[in-house]
Amino acid sequence: MKAKMSAVARKRHRMSPSGPLSYAGRLLLIALPMLALTYAIFGDAWAPTLPSLPLTFTILPFVIWTALRFGWREVTALNALVCIIAVWHTIEGHGPFVSAPLGTSLLLLLAFMGTVVFTGIVLNTVVGERGRAFEALAQALKTLKEEAIRDPLTNLYNRRFLRDYLSRELLRAAREGIRVAVIMIDLDRFKRVNDTAGHAAGDFVLMEIATLLKRHIRGTDIACRYGGEEFTLVLPSATLQSARSRGEAICSAIREEGVQLRGVTASLGVAIFPDHAAEPESLLRAADKALYDAKGRGRNQVRIFARAAVKISPLRAKTAKRAHA
Repeated sequence: MKAKMSAVARKRHRMSPSGPLSYAGRLLLIALPMLALTYAIFGDAWAPTLPSLPLTFTILPFVIWTALRFGWREVTALNALVCIIAVWHTIEGHGPFVSAPLGTSLLLLLAFMGTVVFTGIVLNTVVGERGRAFEALAQALKTLKEEAIRDPLTNLYNRRFLRDYLSRELLRAAREGIRVAVIMIDLDRFKRVNDTAGHAAGDFVLMEIATLLKRHIRGTDIACRYGGEEFTLVLPSATLQSARSRGEAICSAIREEGVQLRGVTASLGVAIFPDHAAEPESLLRAADKALYDAKGRGRNQVRIFARAAVKISPLRAKTAKRAHA
């Protein structure tokens, strides 16, 4: 199936304007017939068999096509060449306009050139503005999408992204037979920072923690702000030992930066797919239980999920305010 799709993609690439046919080649495919037709009409090449005046309208489709496909310089250059050919042959006494009186002939020639120039340049300008508007819209949508999955303070991914990503990642891991580790991180005594130094100091600590986490993850890992002072790491293709080591390194790094982080430490809980849970929500709950096992054992440490660990109520936040104030 993939091979078939690749073949279709290659075929479309060959057929697309951006394929092997170069920009100059595509321009010549339009320019040469357009200039040849103008020369034939105004040079009276078809005068014995066809009336020349109606044939002047056959140039407009080329003008329109050029305006839709190429840039302002190309459109202007081709329009200028068409007008030069028309003026030259009319002065020489050839073309569809010479049969009329001089004044009428000049008016017809001006009307022809005005139509060509106006159609080409104005249409090209409109198309260009529309293209720029589409680009701006695409960029705005990209920015909006990025903002929807990023935490505005730390620029880490948010909980919405985490849930979508973790579901996809566990499906991939199950298919490929690999493990995925989740590390839940909660800052110890963070509320004290807000209460004593203000929320600006608390925001600074959160941003510093986010920077620290980015330094301690691989390119394939993701770091999320789960909410408040709680963070989540997802480590694809990680073993239990490597996840523990990563957690210990992060816990130690936060502890070593205690002065800058106003004495804040961290408690971490580790759970791994599929050993501890097979579903995204179950895996997050397992890591969360391990986190609160670390809290209960004195904070500032890493704990691995254990099925025999004391179960923690989903309403724990309301009962003890995460036990880290």
